[in-house]
Amino acid sequence: MRLAIVGGKLQGTEAVYLAAKAGYETVLIDRRPAPPAAGLANVHYVFDIVAEPAKARALLRACDAVLPACENDVTLAWLAEQVPALGVPLLFDLDAYHVTSSKIRSNELFARLDVPHPRPWPECGFPVVVKPSNASGSVGVTVVGSEQALDAARRALESDSKDVVVEEYVAGPSLSLEVVSCGGRTTVLLPTALEFDSGFDCQRVTAPVDADPAVLVAFAESARRLAEGVNLQGIMDVEVMVAGREPRVIEIDARLPSQTPTAVLHACGVNIVKLLVESVTSGALPAVDCAVRHATVYEHVRVAGGAIAVTGEHVIGSARPLTAITGFFGVLEALTDYAEGATEWVATLITRGADVAEARAIADDAVTTIAHEFDLDIRPEGAP
Repeated sequence: MRLAIVGGKLQGTEAVYLAAKAGYETVLIDRRPAPPAAGLANVHYVFDIVAEPAKARALLRACDAVLPACENDVTLAWLAEQVPALGVPLLFDLDAYHVTSSKIRSNELFARLDVPHPRPWPECGFPVVVKPSNASGSVGVTVVGSEQALDAARRALESDSKDVVVEEYVAGPSLSLEVVSCGGRTTVLLPTALEFDSGFDCQRVTAPVDADPAVLVAFAESARRLAEGVNLQGIMDVEVMVAGREPRVIEIDARLPSQTPTAVLHACGVNIVKLLVESVTSGALPAVDCAVRHATVYEHVRVAGGAIAVTGEHVIGSARPLTAITGFFGVLEALTDYAEGATEWVATLITRGADVAEARAIADDAVTTIAHEFDLDIRPEGAP
């Protein structure tokens, strides 16, 4: 299997890593000369597929499948039009993505399907979340507790020509899961737990999830309904905040996410990229076994300014080309741009244990070991 991956930042890094674990040859295409995923791919082509369509078509035609790993609307539209015409499977559902890439359209879908979700302002009280409609993750997200702060946050987004969503801030655990649909069948995969830094950027993913089984059943049911609601043909990520015993959906994205698929792989052995490839290329969804084999912790660290800190994944998106290293300072595996003599570098640490507490302790020990090795302070973790 020769898999073309378009985009080399966070999603691209996830895609290349998982494709390599599946034994695929990876062909990365990115406009930048040194994106993080470049260090993990078999080959990296530096060009803009929309600006050089003939070159792109020739390259993609020589691949067995194409996986978009970016959120550029022009690029995604070009791929959705051109790749099927080449007779090459495209691992992406543009129609579903069109709905899920807008928080306004997503909220309309939640309401139509009666899926629990945060109440809109002004039906809810403070605090509220203010966020741009067309951005994923933590980009542009703020939590405010007053009318004055709300007006300021809204104006800041609107001044940047952003459509604004204001909704109830739901306090509680944050969970995520992926759902794959193909040929009339839908599979909900292993849920993961998310932890965030002070900027609401995900800094750690853990699996399995310690939650009320009834919550997980309700979460899976919401994910299935949402997949059916957008007639999903591919993959979708669903994120909830758990209020009491009710999982409320806060975001959906019909594209390969970052972070959580790797945690799923190491926890239960299911490779989401492999599943997606086999589903789309065969037109049928294979059976999967999501039984937990290991507890997994997946977290990001940054070394800079004489200190090491666990931090949000944005540091990986701006990293130099990454290398996968087994046994890096005692962890199972790390993805890092560390080089000998460097005083600034980042790493994603992947650990496994009998339970999450053990896997977390291994990650903590690695951070302590790194701090001692390089004479670094350990900065306390922030929280949103």
